[in-house]
Amino acid sequence: MGKCQSACGNACGRENLSVQTPSMHDETAPKEQAIVALLDHYRLGPILGEGAFGVVAVCHEIATGCEFAVKMVDKVEMPLNDIKREAELLQKMEHPNIVKCFGVFDDKCFVCIVMNKLDGGDIVHALEERSKLRSFFADYDLVHVNRQMVSALEYIHNQHVVHRDAWMQNNQCGSMDQCTVHLWEDIKGDNFLIDRSALTDPHCQVVLTDFGSARVLLPGDRLSESCGTQYFWSPEFYSLSYTNKVDIWALGVLCFGLLTGKYPFKGETEVRTKEVVFPSHVSAECGHFVGSMLERDESLRSAASQLVHHSWLNGTQKREKTMIHLDSSAALQSDSFVERVDHGIKRRRLSLLERMEEGHVQKVMSRDKGVVRHISSQLSSHGEFTIQDRGGIRRFYRWLPRSEMRRHQSLRRFSQAGLIPPHEMIELPKLELPLFTKFLEEHSIKTALFGVGEAKPLEALVSEVQSGASRLMLDAAEHKKLVRVVDVVLLKLFDEQERLLVDTEEQNADGRSRSFWQLPGSKKETYENVAQTARRVLEETLNLDPSIVDLQLHHVGLQEEEQGSHSFPGLYTVYRKEVVMGFVSSKDPAMRLRFGLDTGGFSATERGCTRKLRWITEQEAEASNLKLQPGSGSNLMSSLVFAPIGLKEGELTEYLQSDLRVDVRQYGQNGAKTLKEFSEQLIKGEVHIVKGKNGAGYVISEVVNLCMSNQRGDVLFQVKQEGPDGYVNDKLLLPCASRRPDESTFLVAKRIIRKSFLMNPNDVGLETEVRLLQEERSAMAYPGLSFVEREHVINARPTQ
Repeated sequence: MGKCQSACGNACGRENLSVQTPSMHDETAPKEQAIVALLDHYRLGPILGEGAFGVVAVCHEIATGCEFAVKMVDKVEMPLNDIKREAELLQKMEHPNIVKCFGVFDDKCFVCIVMNKLDGGDIVHALEERSKLRSFFADYDLVHVNRQMVSALEYIHNQHVVHRDAWMQNNQCGSMDQCTVHLWEDIKGDNFLIDRSALTDPHCQVVLTDFGSARVLLPGDRLSESCGTQYFWSPEFYSLSYTNKVDIWALGVLCFGLLTGKYPFKGETEVRTKEVVFPSHVSAECGHFVGSMLERDESLRSAASQLVHHSWLNGTQKREKTMIHLDSSAALQSDSFVERVDHGIKRRRLSLLERMEEGHVQKVMSRDKGVVRHISSQLSSHGEFTIQDRGGIRRFYRWLPRSEMRRHQSLRRFSQAGLIPPHEMIELPKLELPLFTKFLEEHSIKTALFGVGEAKPLEALVSEVQSGASRLMLDAAEHKKLVRVVDVVLLKLFDEQERLLVDTEEQNADGRSRSFWQLPGSKKETYENVAQTARRVLEETLNLDPSIVDLQLHHVGLQEEEQGSHSFPGLYTVYRKEVVMGFVSSKDPAMRLRFGLDTGGFSATERGCTRKLRWITEQEAEASNLKLQPGSGSNLMSSLVFAPIGLKEGELTEYLQSDLRVDVRQYGQNGAKTLKEFSEQLIKGEVHIVKGKNGAGYVISEVVNLCMSNQRGDVLFQVKQEGPDGYVNDKLLLPCASRRPDESTFLVAKRIIRKSFLMNPNDVGLETEVRLLQEERSAMAYPGLSFVEREHVINARPTQ
């Protein structure tokens, strides 16, 4: 493997680029200095693994072609200061059993740490593979592994370094007493990577990685922070008063797991009282080595500097037997050593990775003044096309006559779907208010302030979310930051003199008025695309004749602006602004007079509100501080992603028992889903659970089907789906997606257009009338709950 060009010591973090002064016409010119991103230097490859911190992927250096691994730390799941601390610690490490850092890049949603790539995965993976054979490692086959793990720990504990970190006020240590020692806090199997799959190979290299929980510890001090995985907690960790000896205990737990396939302790009581007993296949010398790490009294527990000299690590006590076979009744717990990530987090990260790569392409194109636009020619054709997503799933689409819906039994019901009369609707809340409140509180939104003074009540926010007037999303550029998102379309209209049209004053019929300078625009209705909103603003807000306006609908600027909210205290609002440029011109004297093309402006009336509009020059716009360009923090990649939904297994169990009075012992029996499977469905958004007015519990499944037709009247069907594992589904389907409980049907339709067809939803018109099929029935899969299935059908047509 070649040496990275951006290795530590060289310029690899940030680079200042020259800033161009944009004109009023320029939507693509950068407003602020750019940050050199990971993809400026590396190409992303397949994902190697995923954990609580983020993802690890293969990457190749563009300049040399050398292969590395990149740890992409998720800013949602870890505070930025913790990420920076990890990166800074890694850059200072120099040891054969510590992962090597070659560069750090601060992208919008991830901090990317480029490291050497090890092909064997982590120690947990090796343990899983051995457990499949119902056998475990002989202790003498692990000597070289333990020797390297202890060596890495000794290096971490013995390294006295000079720090100039923010939390130390940038004061350089002047004496040994002021220096710091690194504390690991959570040594687990997936913290250690190996360079080959054969863990017992004596040449297998082991390296310590994942410094996310690392801390610095002043000599004589103790820490009290609670973090990490409880299976690895020592007695003093439970007491929240500990030193670096907690690392030794955690390593002892890991070593016990490698020898036996299970944890030595479950919970605090066992940690404090249970005697550690080793199976007969573990040698006395190895048992002493591991036992010295699991000494409850930390003052008697071995230090890493003592462990490296333990006689067992000499490797002299080797016997002939090389594999320990387990009795068929022996319980295996290797799966417990694996850190699982729920589907919602995986989906969010995959979306951000795709967006990151798309944003890089757009950035390169914008440097060359290229116009970024979605190509959707496949929808305007009359044949078949295929789309493959990042996960390797291929979907085949074909335009077929609408009569196919009547010919196929699975599709016939859609031709019969219609509007359901209100008295036939099953009245159920789409969002369970107590769960919604809990969700907001978990993201530091104090709902007790809602409905107080000028603030709107919580029900108003629920209504907004259900209707699609706003959305709740995570800002993935920050740690667990929940925001309210409102879509807005603004018009940037110029006349023949290159003057810009601005909205300057608003007068209401009741006499109230206010003055401002801003671009004319409107909130985007959930069923509208940008063209529909723009034309509505022209006709209804500005009273402009569309025939004299040339809208540049394929040159749409994107901006995100965050503001505090008086309506919902503590919940910031992000306005996602699509800015449409247009040119107004006419030779008709009456039109020119009506819209002030030869003067300074005109007036327009909308629902009793009169607006005064002015044509201003670029100099006037600058003098009035009119914001025309993206603000601080804006770039081509949006950091807004779906907020987490659903209930984890423990939360679901408590909700079923306490709120719905359901006997959870029925789950996992007689065809019923397990609570884990039920939880996964909720997190994926495949179903949601609500409490009806009668107190009964309902499981609701909602699917939105998109009936896309072209000018000939043909309908677009999915004719086949192929998975990377060889799975094939050749059933004729309408493109569809599950509706989350916090989504409107039209937003789901736009998601289908964007994700399934890889095209811009602005290139498709949606009909406002939604047809619905619904059915209530009992379901064995959900004991104690009623099941309601709803299928929405939305008609659509490409606009091109």
